[in-house]
Amino acid sequence: MALIVRGVIKDYDWGIVDGLAPWTGVSSGSPQAELWFGVHPGGPAPLLGDDGSETGEHLGDRFDIEAIPLLVKILAAARPLSVQVHPRRAVAEAGYAAQQESGSRRVYSDPFEKTELLVALDSFDAFAGWRNPDAASAMLAAVPGGQAAADLVRLGKVEEAIRCVLGLSSPERIAHLPAAARQAGLTPLDVEAYQTVADAYPDDAGALITPLLDVVRLDIGEAVYLPAGVPHSYIRGTGLEVMTSSDNVVRLGLTSKPVFVDEAIAALVPDLRPQIVRTRHGEIIWPVHAPFVVRVLQSGIERIPAGAYRIVLLIEGTAVVDTDGAALTLRPGTAAVLAPEDLDAFVHADGLVAVVQSTQR
Repeated sequence: MALIVRGVIKDYDWGIVDGLAPWTGVSSGSPQAELWFGVHPGGPAPLLGDDGSETGEHLGDRFDIEAIPLLVKILAAARPLSVQVHPRRAVAEAGYAAQQESGSRRVYSDPFEKTELLVALDSFDAFAGWRNPDAASAMLAAVPGGQAAADLVRLGKVEEAIRCVLGLSSPERIAHLPAAARQAGLTPLDVEAYQTVADAYPDDAGALITPLLDVVRLDIGEAVYLPAGVPHSYIRGTGLEVMTSSDNVVRLGLTSKPVFVDEAIAALVPDLRPQIVRTRHGEIIWPVHAPFVVRVLQSGIERIPAGAYRIVLLIEGTAVVDTDGAALTLRPGTAAVLAPEDLDAFVHADGLVAVVQSTQR
């Protein structure tokens, strides 16, 4: 039987002030960063009754994290998130088990792989994957004292380059990033991104890692798919995030949270690249090897077949989900959740509705 849930607010400091209010109705006057719809222990979604009020249960009371393979979020970024890497499952399992046994520092939130997709709900900027080595080395060479790091990049020694720039970091060098981008002949979008980093993180050693990363701008409806092992940092914008049910984030910089350089470097998969999906709302988004498929409907009726985990999230407008002879009315910021054994469902959309289906059986 389908269930209705609401999202759980995460008020991280990089969020947009009241950025999630359209979906929560909560205006706090402080940053609102993420709205979670899933079973992850870090924020299991509360169940709602027929009258729209909370029942006192959450989705984790009905399903465990293995049964609900996806975590869906609305993300609202006012400034860059951390430069981060998500570990593949083997790395996450080994690292999580080791810290559970030893009681050592907490690097891993769970033993699962985190692979994710972000669909732009407005214009969205991100650092995603590695920049062309020639362009990255040219920019680093234009940073005072950055020639050694530039040489390492040109030689393909990414790990050594990361450690080198972390050792070079200073407020003066970080402030020089926009000028270095211009000197290297990068685009106005790149210069804007580095100005944002310099303004938001003038004292953060990880700021000098960003020249190694490519800058991407997504128009509304376009998406970036980030397999585990790809470095990235979302810069600004509002988006729909779909990911495997994990909160494993290993950070290299641009954050007030703990940074784990060795673990982040170990989680990198150097030859892996992000996939940029140039779609519009209404088109199916299914990147190569992705464990989920996403479609953001604007209007009409969509059949959602049984046999996989499904979540239908109302972003704006109205939507009704018909299943098992019942009609579930959604409001913005709520979602219908259907287990694999639940029957086929139909969503009637008049607005913007995200339909997410797992491809893992």
